[in-house]
This record gives sequence, structure tokens and C-alpha cells, in this order.
Amino acid sequence: MLLLFLRRELRPPARLHPGVSARALLSSGARSPVRDRVEKERRQRRRVEEIEARSVRDECSQGRGEQSWLEPKVIAYSVPTPPGEKKDTSVPLPASYSPQYVEAAWYSWWERQGFFKPEYHEHLPHRQESSFSLCIPPPNVTGSLHLGHALTVAIQDAVVRWRRMQGWKVLWLPGCDHAGIATQVVVEKQLLRERGLRRQDLPRAEFLREVWRWKEM
Repeated sequence: MLLLFLRRELRPPARLHPGVSARALLSSGARSPVRDRVEKERRQRRRVEEIEARSVRDECSQGRGEQSWLEPKVIAYSVPTPPGEKKDTSVPLPASYSPQYVEAAWYSWWERQGFFKPEYHEHLPHRQESSFSLCIPPPNVTGSLHLGHALTVAIQDAVVRWRRMQGWKVLWLPGCDHAGIATQVVVEKQLLRERGLRRQDLPRAEFLREVWRWKEM
């Protein structure tokens, strides 16, 4: 049985029959590097078009004096509580999650205790001589927070806490923006449309200023 399994797994791939064209092979559902590249470029173009359309909508709404979104109501915890002590849970709780409510009387105490620093590792009675670090991906400069960010950070948060509980020296480091390519494409098209300039026509420092100017719009 083992020999039959190995013979089947190690069998060389079948060659394309002379009578079968590449177009017929693609239409049958088989994947190819060319098809993957075409689909990737199509997705990138669609993403750029969505970014440009959203930028135009925001500009129009600002011109009409409309507000693009409403700021959520801040729900705060107002019961006097010593730093680091348990909160009074007999009062009505907010209907949705409120960071200000949860972190009241705690966050400043967490910072003073040094809980967020890798050096707190020295105070752990079960510490180990192992290190663990992660980079927090921030929201793209071209968009806002979405479920993908929440999912990624939630998983990272669980892993970071798990390593800290194991006694490792842990660093969870905020990262930098990672949407540079999409941003550059949008700014390049805007420069060509409005000023007839290409990216190569500007010095690097000036082009970066244009990118930051677009970001602040």
C-alpha cells in the first residue's frame, strides 16, 4: 500500500495534449500565473477606483457643508474609584463598548505600573529568558478602520497576552502606514489630471509633500 501511495504521489504531472489549447485549459477552471496576474491587476484597479470615488464624494460633501460621519457618543465612568481598584458594577452599564468607561481609573495606573513596557518582565516571578514581539498594523491612510483590523488586532492581543502569561519578555509595537502603493497611485493620477505632471517630474521631497497634502484633505 505504501508503494502504491508513493507511486501515485510522485507521478509526474500530465503534459498538455497537443490538441488542447491554453485558452481551453483556462476556460476549464485551471489556474495559471498569467490569469492570477490579470486578476490581481483587476483588483488593484478596482481598489484605486473606489479610493478615488470616495475622495470625490468626501470633497463634494465638504463643499456642501455636510458631515461625512457622526462622532459616536462618549460614555464615561463617573463613579469615584481609587486607581487600580474594582469598579462599581451596580450602576447601569453602557449598551455598547466604551473604552473611556472601561479604562477609567485603570489606564493611568497601568501606565504608572509599567505594564505596557517589556521591562516589566523583570517583575514576573515566572519569567523566562525568551522574547516575543509583534508589530501592530495601523489603519490605512486611504481608509478607516474595518472588521479586518479588529480581527487582526484581536488575534495579536490574545497571542501577546499568552506570551506575557508564560513569562516571556513581550513588546507589542505600533507600526507605520502600509498603504503606500495605493496612495501613490491616487496622488499620481491627481497630479496628472490637475497639473499635467508625472511623479518623475517632481523631486522626491516635493512629491512626498503632495502625498501628505492629499492625506490631510
